[in-house]
Amino acid sequence: MSVLGILLWGQMWIKIGDYAPGATLSIEYTCDGGNVPPPIHWGGAPRETQAYVLRMYDPDAPADTFIHWIVYNLMETQTGHSSQNLLQGYNDFGKVGYGGPCPPPKDGAHRYVVEVYALQKPLSIKGAVTWERIRSAMVGKVLDQAQTFVVYKRQKP
Repeated sequence: MSVLGILLWGQMWIKIGDYAPGATLSIEYTCDGGNVPPPIHWGGAPRETQAYVLRMYDPDAPADTFIHWIVYNLMETQTGHSSQNLLQGYNDFGKVGYGGPCPPPKDGAHRYVVEVYALQKPLSIKGAVTWERIRSAMVGKVLDQAQTFVVYKRQKP
């Protein structure tokens, strides 16, 4: 871990707003609040990077890893409230786009991992797709990756 509190793989780094890894996410980014994506930015990708894939998931979900957000073929190094013009995949709520953290009310805090992959070229897929399809399309194209996480416990029953 760097002195900035950002988890590193290779040279890439990723940060969720001003949150340190493991910090509690504000309610506005969750199902208890505005359910809008938090600002995420990253850097340090290899020079040959031509696109990015971003995924947010809950590894503490009761049944299996739960996907909250997938964005692919990103050309910028940040996302946030304005996610209208992004190529987004299906989340595990069964919808396209962002679905904020929403752990079961009786659970403790869950971790929400955000990871970004630097790709040597954009993915040759179109439309709303699942993580499995994106993951398959990324095989052999990932140059580097980074991840960080925040936590959230339900605020409303």
